[in-house]
Amino acid sequence: MIWQHTYKKCCAFLICVLPLYANAPDRTFCEKILGENKHFIDFLNPGISNFANDEHLKTFQAAALEHYKAHKEYLSGHYKQTHAHIRASQNILKDLYLDVLNEYYQKDTRELLERNSAMIVETRDVRAAHFMRLGYRDLKVSEIYEGKGYNHNKHLYSTKIWFYIDAIKYARQAKRYAFLAIIESQTPYQDKDDFKQQTIDDYFNKPEPDKQRDFDRVQARLINLINRKLVVNNYNFFFHHYDNYGYINSGRKNQFEAFVAAQAAESGRPKK
Repeated sequence: MIWQHTYKKCCAFLICVLPLYANAPDRTFCEKILGENKHFIDFLNPGISNFANDEHLKTFQAAALEHYKAHKEYLSGHYKQTHAHIRASQNILKDLYLDVLNEYYQKDTRELLERNSAMIVETRDVRAAHFMRLGYRDLKVSEIYEGKGYNHNKHLYSTKIWFYIDAIKYARQAKRYAFLAIIESQTPYQDKDDFKQQTIDDYFNKPEPDKQRDFDRVQARLINLINRKLVVNNYNFFFHHYDNYGYINSGRKNQFEAFVAAQAAESGRPKK
């Protein structure tokens, strides 16, 4: 009878413990969520480095610190602790993403569109007006993705962040359309390729167009129009142009690289 009692206790213990092990995060899962969280930090880093105030910068550093702790636990084989730190990092990031989206990207996009819409309407340039409509359309799509993220299950942090990433991408694209509308509306007709006079021989024998990045092409045209005083830089165009393509402006510190360097220096100090 004693062995039967012992057997029942062992079975009860296994029934309670096995689900915990079955649901415990393993190495492959932790590797996946570490990579995903690193992508979240990398995507947000240019926006933080370019725009963030002190409060948002401290929040970003707190999220990066949790990611750093998760990576240390992962290397030590502590996968449950790795998962806990990733959850803590994403809990911080989901709120930070929403703040950055609202206070920087959507706000700046709306102001850039509204500041230049009257000027573009006055020119009666069909293509410029079309770019403005596309800008307003993508701003609206950004707001839709924001709503999807905000109203999603409050415990699914990473899914909310993915929605906010899409919202930021559309807000950036809306700003790009705003710049294209400004360029198109203020470029003289004689400078536009569609209106240049050319012979049939010129058309068929013209050289291959230079393969120029969209970033460089738009920047060159903005510089040309501003230097010719055809466009007034009324909203720090180049600062936003760099961020539109995920670049950190010159003179701005890469905040994630600065955080990593600070952590490396901290870990290299001798313990007291």
